[in-house]
Amino acid sequence: MTQTTQQTQFLEWYRPIHASFLRYCDSHCLGFQQAEDMVQDAILSALEQWDAIENKDRLLAYMIGIVNNRRRNELRSKKVREKFLAERKRIIQVHFPSLPEAALDLHYLLKAMDTLPEAEREALLLFAVSGFSIREVAEIQVATQGSVKTRISRARKRLRELLAEDGRPLTLRQRLQIFTSILL
Repeated sequence: MTQTTQQTQFLEWYRPIHASFLRYCDSHCLGFQQAEDMVQDAILSALEQWDAIENKDRLLAYMIGIVNNRRRNELRSKKVREKFLAERKRIIQVHFPSLPEAALDLHYLLKAMDTLPEAEREALLLFAVSGFSIREVAEIQVATQGSVKTRISRARKRLRELLAEDGRPLTLRQRLQIFTSILL
């Protein structure tokens, strides 16, 4: 297949999912990396592998997988992870300069989300932040709709527990993690 034909075919499959994919990338950026850069990087990777993609109907899931793998690889480096967390904290402070309580709440929420198992965190982000339906999340995660509902439910429950202000006692370790995350 010629390169022009390959690009044309790829674009025919990609156009209908562009808005959803951009929304997903935007929810993962938080200003650290521009969503458009993330999208372009994933497009190039998918285009390079176009002939090897057997199920073109799953292009959105494939491209989300590219983004997830790239971010996971980037964040494995301690130096990059520290830079990411510092940039995330800076962006929160920039967006909420006159609302320090809101900035603190958002910082706390993000730190709590970092503690969730990856599949649960991804399901919650895809559904609640990126706006994908349960069916779409199931397709992306290659799981049943019931599994996705369970992941979202568990993630919400865990976040409620972590963010609860109802007087339930937290362990010393949990309190130290919270205080450390706020101070750093």
